[in-house]
Amino acid sequence: MNCLALSMGFGFLFQVIETLIFGYFASISLADSRGLFPRLENVGAFKNVSVVPSQATCGLPERSTFCHSSATAESIQFCAQRLCIQDCPYRSSAPTYAALFPAGLRSCITADKNDVRPRSPSNSTSFIFGNRKNCFSSPPSPRLAASFTLAVWLKPEQAGVMCVIEKTVDGQIVFKLTISEKETMLYYRTVNGLQPPIKVMTLERILLKKWIHLSVQVHQTKVNFFINGLEEDNTVFDTRTLSGSIIDLASGSIQIGQSLNGFEQFVGRMQDFRFYSVALTNREIQEVFSGDLQRLHIQSHCRCPGSHPRIHPWLQRFCIPNAAEDTTYDRVLRLNSEAHPLSFVNDNDIGTSWVSHVFTNITQMNQGVTISIDLENGQYQVFYIIIQFFSPQPTAIKIQRKKNDNLDWEDWQYFAKNCSAFGMKNNGNLENPDSVNCLQLPNFPPYSHGNVTFSTLAPGPNYRPGYNDFYNTPSLQEFVKATQIRFHFQGQYYTSEPSVDLRHRYYAVDEITISGRCQCHGHADVCDTTSQPYRCLCSQESFTEGLHCDRCLPLYNDKPFRHGDQVHAFNCKPCRCNSHARSCHYDISIDPFPLDHLRGGGGVCDDCEHNTTGRHCELCKDYSFRQVGADPSAIDVCKPCDCDKVGTRNSSLLCDQIGGQCNCKRHVSGRQCNQCQNGFYNLQELDPDGCSPCNCNTSGTVDGDITCHQNSGQCKCKANVIGLRCDHCNFGFKFLRSLNDDGCEPCQCNLHGSVNKFCNPLSGQCECKKEARGLQCDTCRENFYGLDVTDCKACDCNTAGSVTGTDCDSKTGQCLCRPNVGGRQCNECLDGYFYLQQNDSFLCLPCNCDETGTENGSLLCNKSTGQCPCKSGVTGRHCNQCEPHRYNLTISDIQGCQMCECDSLGTLPGTVCDPVTGQCPCLPNRQGRRCNHCQPGFYIAPGNDTGCLPCSCHATGAVNPICDSLTGQCTCHDASITGKTCDQCKDHYFGFDPQTGRCQPCNCHLSGALNETCHLVTGQCFCKQFVTGSKCDTCVPKASHLDVNNLLGCSKTPSQQPPPRGQVQSSSAINLSWSPPDSPNAHRLTYSLFRDGFEIYTTEDQYPYSVQYFSDTALSPYTSYSYYIETTSVHGSTRSAAVTYRTKPGVPEGNLNLSYVIPVSSDSVTLSWTALSNRSGPIEKYILSCTPLGTTQPCAPYEGNGTSAAIWNLVPFTKYRFSVQACTSGGCLHSLPVMVTTAQAPPKRLSPPEVQKISSTELHVEWSPPTEPNGIIIRYELYMKRLRPPEETEEIRVFQSSGWLSPHPFAESANENALKSPQTMTTVTGLEPYTEYGFRVLAVNMAGSVSSAWVSEKTGEAAPMFMKPPSVFPLSSYSLNVSWERPADNDTRGEVLEYNINMISEESPQQSIPVVFSKLLYTANPQEQSYVVQGLKPYRIYKFTISLCNSVGCVTSASGAGRTLAAAPTQLRPPLVEGINSTTIQLRWFPPDELNGPSPVYQLERRESSLPAPMATMMKGVRFTGNGYYRFPSSTHPINTDFTGKC
Repeated sequence: MNCLALSMGFGFLFQVIETLIFGYFASISLADSRGLFPRLENVGAFKNVSVVPSQATCGLPERSTFCHSSATAESIQFCAQRLCIQDCPYRSSAPTYAALFPAGLRSCITADKNDVRPRSPSNSTSFIFGNRKNCFSSPPSPRLAASFTLAVWLKPEQAGVMCVIEKTVDGQIVFKLTISEKETMLYYRTVNGLQPPIKVMTLERILLKKWIHLSVQVHQTKVNFFINGLEEDNTVFDTRTLSGSIIDLASGSIQIGQSLNGFEQFVGRMQDFRFYSVALTNREIQEVFSGDLQRLHIQSHCRCPGSHPRIHPWLQRFCIPNAAEDTTYDRVLRLNSEAHPLSFVNDNDIGTSWVSHVFTNITQMNQGVTISIDLENGQYQVFYIIIQFFSPQPTAIKIQRKKNDNLDWEDWQYFAKNCSAFGMKNNGNLENPDSVNCLQLPNFPPYSHGNVTFSTLAPGPNYRPGYNDFYNTPSLQEFVKATQIRFHFQGQYYTSEPSVDLRHRYYAVDEITISGRCQCHGHADVCDTTSQPYRCLCSQESFTEGLHCDRCLPLYNDKPFRHGDQVHAFNCKPCRCNSHARSCHYDISIDPFPLDHLRGGGGVCDDCEHNTTGRHCELCKDYSFRQVGADPSAIDVCKPCDCDKVGTRNSSLLCDQIGGQCNCKRHVSGRQCNQCQNGFYNLQELDPDGCSPCNCNTSGTVDGDITCHQNSGQCKCKANVIGLRCDHCNFGFKFLRSLNDDGCEPCQCNLHGSVNKFCNPLSGQCECKKEARGLQCDTCRENFYGLDVTDCKACDCNTAGSVTGTDCDSKTGQCLCRPNVGGRQCNECLDGYFYLQQNDSFLCLPCNCDETGTENGSLLCNKSTGQCPCKSGVTGRHCNQCEPHRYNLTISDIQGCQMCECDSLGTLPGTVCDPVTGQCPCLPNRQGRRCNHCQPGFYIAPGNDTGCLPCSCHATGAVNPICDSLTGQCTCHDASITGKTCDQCKDHYFGFDPQTGRCQPCNCHLSGALNETCHLVTGQCFCKQFVTGSKCDTCVPKASHLDVNNLLGCSKTPSQQPPPRGQVQSSSAINLSWSPPDSPNAHRLTYSLFRDGFEIYTTEDQYPYSVQYFSDTALSPYTSYSYYIETTSVHGSTRSAAVTYRTKPGVPEGNLNLSYVIPVSSDSVTLSWTALSNRSGPIEKYILSCTPLGTTQPCAPYEGNGTSAAIWNLVPFTKYRFSVQACTSGGCLHSLPVMVTTAQAPPKRLSPPEVQKISSTELHVEWSPPTEPNGIIIRYELYMKRLRPPEETEEIRVFQSSGWLSPHPFAESANENALKSPQTMTTVTGLEPYTEYGFRVLAVNMAGSVSSAWVSEKTGEAAPMFMKPPSVFPLSSYSLNVSWERPADNDTRGEVLEYNINMISEESPQQSIPVVFSKLLYTANPQEQSYVVQGLKPYRIYKFTISLCNSVGCVTSASGAGRTLAAAPTQLRPPLVEGINSTTIQLRWFPPDELNGPSPVYQLERRESSLPAPMATMMKGVRFTGNGYYRFPSSTHPINTDFTGKC
């Protein structure tokens, strides 16, 4: 906790330092600074550090002692001895391992040196496992201890579950690891047997045909899985807890690549399979994967223990378990608690100290030591160095630096009690920005924990020249640069006195802090100091690049690169290359303002791309052009001319720079001159005009088109027209006509009667097949019929069957047949008749079928053969007789005839049965219709033998010579006789006598014989195991007690009794079971169970023996007990070996007291509790439970071995109930609960207020308390701003209310409840109508405040205030366009519903006073902003107004006027003609009735009297494209005729 506090103070120190440095840098306000600079940080932390002499650190080469110094003067006079031990408490090197390859490889596993795992050394080998039976490896089996690690490279090449490794003992799984694409499974055995497998989901981490490295780390009951080393955050892939330690008591066997049962075959490759007998640390597993051990700043060679394999992410000194939080208190030191290594001087932790060796004399002390720190990854700007001593300070310090690693050391600063030691003055002057002086140390510095500070800009009492103009002082900028820094310490305060113990003479440093920043040239405020070298993250606005942002981006060199400073950013300026160049350069000669970074520019684009050229890539190269209006920055802005020299004049390839038009020949068109003009084709280079005319036949082209294909000259023919010029019909069409839209009409040849679908295009005659006729070949000629797809078919009437001299029907083809003859051609017989050929003729004869033998009584026969359809088993043409082996033909039988079914073994071979009776001809000694019975004295021969065999019954043993006709069994006359012929003894009898036909009884002793059966000849009985004698009535030697119930007959002493098997059930009970002896030697046994030498249980058992069970209860927790079994029979007893079992731990004993640490924060509580003894078993964990009161948000419990914990993520100002449990595996002891209320925190989750419209000037605002008040709400503040752009106003507070609102009202005191809650609603008045206002609420409690999001609402509508006059402009002589603008919201003061367009006056040129009236012309919707007024008179002035209306009222604009355009005058009457004389006429006329414009100009015309033709007919022509041209047919234009026309 002290270390944490010191670290926090250290961070605050950095903020102070940084503030001071910027105070030195800026002579103006920091708000004016424009350059970007990284924050200051300790750039020397965790960097490589060395010391000279190299053995100057305590504890090297072996442990040593020194005297501890405190801040008091008295501590120097005494020696508080301290040890210095640099040895690692755990391992300091990698453990050895057993390689599981290549030992035990079977021949089916092949070695491969080509496909090996990544980063393999040369000559590495992988091993290929194929999908074969019994294809696995069996290396020597190591014993699995409580801690071990497996590591292997895998490349699976088949989907499904595959076994990586399995260890078994006596066929039982001890440990097994399988993988698949989805999951990895671990099987294991504990003292309680095989446990449920652990399943780890590895989806998308284990892929087919991809090398992966899999490690399994086991320590006690924790198992960790690693895939390809550590995860990105240096953690394990997954951590699981075993139900117990893996037990492996025997050597057993290992199979790699296949399970013991032959399944789960691994198919793929394996390499470097290693077994470690210890649990590797996380760093070591990463080293096995990558080949490199992760370097640590502090004693990197010291390893973590297996119980805590992970390096603490913040404090490298500590190790923590996998899956533990970073804030866990369950941590152990990786190095010795008395270690003081050199790396402690820059570990960013002032709670650790480096201690040098003890100097043996003053001379060594004056020679001192030198500590060097390599900043490693680049040149830094260093502004402060702070040395914090644990021991008394040196009397002289020299600080040196290297600006670059390849340069010599330079003196940087001196410190001394008296600077004359360096030949310098105390606190000497600094003449130049890079001068070096010596600062005098105080005479009496602290005895311990003193500081020496070096400020590079303001050393001591003197400021360095240029400190206040840093960015314009290059020598000062160079002075602060460093890549390496070293410190030389000499002498020491206080310890040179004779009375001081010599072991006080050492240097001890808490921390050396080097405060600096990356050199980013003012163009980055963030720097990645973890990379090698460090990298500035250049700001996007600077347009710079490089590790130090020291050059402009390639396209930003319009001005030369400049460093940013505290006033100007001096960002790089872009060149204008229109996206056609990758870089540009600065040319000072073309920059009009070379000394001004903000004006001018000298950027020249390099290597313009995309066919562009010019300084800015703004022009196109020759033979390229830019399209009109194209974007100059488009990638394809300059397109190739691609002029076709075949179509251009003089084969030119140049085109216009804009537009790209090539210079075409006379009959050629197109931008590229690559196509003919309409009506021309065949573009040729030698043709001076370029193309030839098409000459299309307009009767055959579509719409009389005269154009043709550009290359072939093919005209655009109508659908049924072909030919290059569309001048003849297509095949299958005829009669080319211009009036036919398709050009030609189809031939319509009959598809069945014509040779093809083509006809003569002029006559239309189709080409007919020889049997067809007609213009379209659609009829048949004589003696043919039925024109169809098969053409016309010949009648082919049969001359013998048809009537002579007749023809077939022309449509159906049916011939006229003779009697009993049918068919279309009269060539077949009618039903009931069959065909009989006679020379050149034939006859049709009747069938005459026998309906008794035909199917279904049919009388029809086959017309070709006359054969009737017979039933099954019936034969003959008329179906009137049975087939062989059948008999008894009847009409009622569906089968017709029955099967004879003669017995083949009893019937004469080659014979058939009688067709009427069905009798079969029998062999001798056989009888019956089927010959399937034997005559008396015989029986049927077994198997497939024919005939019958004689009975052969024994003369004395059988009753008579006749036996069973089927089996041949004789009838025996005595109960002791058996056998087929009655010549054998039955069971329990022996010695058959052929004279008497009888046997003797066995008479076996039932107690000693297995049964009552004896040997058939000798009569010897079959005895039990421990019985002898011909009748089994005597015990064997060493046996006794012949007993009929004993399966052994007699009993012996039992032997080989197995020990009892125990299963620990609880802290007070053990279940015991035992099996009978391997050799019981008796049918009844007595078991006695002994515990610790005393009999506790007796029971009996008899054959068949079963497993015995006993539950031993009321035992002490966590105590070992010894058990054995004594087994007794009637003949003797035996004893088993003794076994020991220990009861499980019980509930812990003692007092468990829980308390919490004050002060309590708003989101966490730290609690501690007493530790308990292990009398009832080892304390496995403490469980700190947390229950919130008054909230539903759960809090996370703590579980671990520590006796204190911090519970985080709590809800502020909430009461929680905490209790702790101390747990063994046998139960938990609970503490009394503790109630804690968290501190208040600023409120959160304040919803926006709800705003309701009241009127045009009032809004009602209401809000709810924060969802998470996190304390007592004491005030609300309401803020408002007007949102109408562009006049958006600053927010102002319009309301405030105070009070007391507690989230736990029932838990407060009476006085607190007496305070009212702050008001949560108000009405805001005096607002502008129809104006949108934004509101937010601020809620304040005793710890802070929270603001809601903004919400807006408009005030209500009011009558509109103003409408601009409309704009009116003419469209024609009879219409005006009236348009208007929508006023601003503050004028409309509401949603516009409509606009009313009103005409209010009309004024003509003849009128001096306009006609005034009011007429509503149109009501427009809110979206419309113009209206065309039609039906007006020419050249009149009209005035209009616009009325704007919302839901409240309307406002009318001032008038806007417009004049219609002039039109031709109308109603001009003919002139008045008055003859004066023969040659003079006087004409007078009146003005037009409607001038329709300004004053007219009159034109008087005269024409000859012969031109008018009053009686001539008028004809209207057809208008065609052009300026009012009309076309008339040629018949209307007779020669030598005058015409007049009008439009």
